[in-house]
Amino acid sequence: MKHFSSIEKLDTGILYILELVSSLSIILLAFGLIASMANVLTKGSVLTDNLIMQRIWAWTQCIAIDASVAGTIIRTFRYHAAGEKVKTWLYGLLSALLLFTAAIVSNIESVQQTLNVTLETAYVHVFIPVEALIWVRSIAIVLLIVAHAMRHVQVEKPESAQPIPQPAPSLALTPELLDNLRLLLSQTTVSEEANSPTLLLTEGEQGANNYERVKAYMLAHPEAKVREVAEALSISTSTANKWMRKVVGKSEQGEQTDS
Repeated sequence: MKHFSSIEKLDTGILYILELVSSLSIILLAFGLIASMANVLTKGSVLTDNLIMQRIWAWTQCIAIDASVAGTIIRTFRYHAAGEKVKTWLYGLLSALLLFTAAIVSNIESVQQTLNVTLETAYVHVFIPVEALIWVRSIAIVLLIVAHAMRHVQVEKPESAQPIPQPAPSLALTPELLDNLRLLLSQTTVSEEANSPTLLLTEGEQGANNYERVKAYMLAHPEAKVREVAEALSISTSTANKWMRKVVGKSEQGEQTDS
């Protein structure tokens, strides 16, 4: 469906008016409660005996109550989406009460205008007594005041209690534990020496071993270079170079002796 910018602006303006009326309704409702209480205390001199005050009271209460229906419905779904259950139930109940009274009053007025009867006769066609309707509307007025106050109350969710980390138990070094550690270290050292026989060789034995290895490799690979011999026998380049020279030198001495 195509969206029209003018309609979107109009919807935004309507929403603004509804929010404005909902915010101002608390003042009108407070005025109505004060006027009603003053009328009771003065035995009807404020509203009962004053036609102008009766009309002002009627208009202000109708604007405050009936114009808040749309706002309460919007806030019901808004608080439901926000996960605030208390405000959701409050505005949901308030919306149901306001819609119920609005439907009944609208039905009474429709019957009166359609059948051209008096207001007392139109009340006969309503399935609910007028006294009950007045009670429902009075409860809705009180809930509107409570709901307006709840809008400014932030219900914070209690934080879940986090477990307190327990300190790690301290390790006491007993004489038996120290003896076991020494025994374990000695066994580890012996096993490493057994797995590394080249570490047990003396310097002379290691040199003779490298000489024999280099000699055997050079006999098998006469054209081998120093780097190739070092990589093949896993020795350094300088060590391979030293023993290769000795192998070549002894070979030349042997040839001279034979000649």
